Amino acid sequence: MLSHEEKIQSIADQLKQLSERPHKGFVSLQRAGVSHKVPNAHEQAADNKILVGKLDQILELDPINKTCTAESGIAFSDLVKETLKHDLVPYTVPELKTITIGGAVSGCSVESMSYKYGGFHDSCLEYELITTKGEILTCSAEKNPEVFHMLHGAFGTLGIITKIKFKLHPAKKYVHLEHVKYTNFPDYQNAIQQEYQNPKYDYMDGIIHSPSHFTLCLGTFTDTAPYTNNYDNGKIFHKSTKTRAEDYLKTHDYFFRYDADCHWISRNYGLENPLIRFLLGRWLLSSSNMIKTAKTLRPIFKHFKPDVIVDIFVAMSRFQEFFEFYLNKFNYFPLWIVPYKIQDRYPWINETFMKDLPDQLFIDCAVYGLRQGKKDYYQIMDEKLLDLQGLKTLISHNKYSPETFWQIYNKPNYQKAKQITDPDNIFKDLYQKTHGHKTT
Repeated sequence: MLSHEEKIQSIADQLKQLSERPHKGFVSLQRAGVSHKVPNAHEQAADNKILVGKLDQILELDPINKTCTAESGIAFSDLVKETLKHDLVPYTVPELKTITIGGAVSGCSVESMSYKYGGFHDSCLEYELITTKGEILTCSAEKNPEVFHMLHGAFGTLGIITKIKFKLHPAKKYVHLEHVKYTNFPDYQNAIQQEYQNPKYDYMDGIIHSPSHFTLCLGTFTDTAPYTNNYDNGKIFHKSTKTRAEDYLKTHDYFFRYDADCHWISRNYGLENPLIRFLLGRWLLSSSNMIKTAKTLRPIFKHFKPDVIVDIFVAMSRFQEFFEFYLNKFNYFPLWIVPYKIQDRYPWINETFMKDLPDQLFIDCAVYGLRQGKKDYYQIMDEKLLDLQGLKTLISHNKYSPETFWQIYNKPNYQKAKQITDPDNIFKDLYQKTHGHKTT
């Protein structure tokens, strides 16, 4: 097994060689695992691949100071297995097993602890980054802060993150879930607000099953459990929240309760059928295998409009307006809800875009698997988000013009970091990476 130093030196050497070419072309990474970016049949491949190898090791786990230092390619499932041995977990654990900690930073991952602690990146203390010139940077709030604060949400356009130091949270063996039901939106919104202001639970998220069926999922760590459920195989977690009043899961199983459903793929390809789930079992019912299969089938369906797969973030004060719009234009359920506390206004957001919004609490509304017909739902959503001063994850299909995009995102701050880490733009800039090979 190569040491961490040998791994990063190999990556740095590849980048140095590429930077010396007169015609460099665009670069992407050749990873060990699958990409969780939403498939796009029309996306063009990069000209060059950088072999990053298996950056998948924990380098230091400090249970006293509750910190962990790990390589960026370690999957959360593997990471959590080790931290739980010390009764610790990351502050935010994305819901699919093979999402990596580097991917969580680059893509701004949030989950059910986010209503108190924000995204995974908010728990990160330090990054190690390799620039396109092969320079190895240490980035923190004190060292290279102009890069440190721009890396989350940069989608790999500012270099290659190779190591991350982050904080850990105390944990217990099980999670007790209470699925509290509401029949109308005002009561549901009020319940979220009350729990945010006076938090009693370790975890909070929710699922809106219909315009009259709202479930708030409230989780608490516990040392004991009268029973446990596991949603790795035949059972489907989001359906259980519609009928169950409570549930108990092992903590590791709680984090990855959606992995065997993989949101949109399971529903839209008939994989919610109990018989099919029983026959296929673990061979297919994991996010990695489903994504690989969807990627294989992508060329066959390239002429079809893509399913809507998007997380959007609206301020709590605009949540009701968004939901009324959603009922009118989309009316597709279930709709996943993740309350998300923005610790500070992030420097990658244009300073003028949200200046009159007082909110610290935002709501991540996740639309997974809506089939498109004649309507372009991505376009409809993008236009409404501008009106709501909302944001979205950029891993899906984006319809912004360059001018509109840079009304939302902070181009001066981004370009300042870009000049330090990728002055020749071989990783594409943020607009190019999220909109194809369009110019900015």
